[in-house]
Amino acid sequence: MTGTPADFYAGATLAGPLATFDGADNWVDHSYREGIALIGDAAATSDPTWGQGLSLALRDARVLTDFLRANDDWDAAAHAYAAEHDRYYRVIHSVEDWQTQLLLERGPQADNIRKRALRKLAMDPSRIPDHIISGPDIPFDACVRARLFGDD
Repeated sequence: MTGTPADFYAGATLAGPLATFDGADNWVDHSYREGIALIGDAAATSDPTWGQGLSLALRDARVLTDFLRANDDWDAAAHAYAAEHDRYYRVIHSVEDWQTQLLLERGPQADNIRKRALRKLAMDPSRIPDHIISGPDIPFDACVRARLFGDD
């Protein structure tokens, strides 16, 4: 139910078949094993709603390169890359989940959360975590989440 009046669709004809794609997050637990390092979508895919795919791929390439250049033991360097990848992907994934909960979930409970949070966000936009634009290296903790949801 979209709320669109039925007569709006009068005379409409099927233009299909229509396609969809899975927008779910997917990731591996550790993006390096036995001489193979995964980067970009091979290591993790985030919900395309938030537009992080290319940024994550470029960051993966830079971070892996930096670790390889800094360490003659490439196996240790690649494991260090994978640990760092896990850290920053967890931040991006979590913030995307928060924003999905706040902005896209449906139902009375979601409506009540939005009502409280959006009122506070309108008065103070700094409550919105900027990880989607600024990256995963800015503060990320329970206080950041509480401010977004207006729970502070």
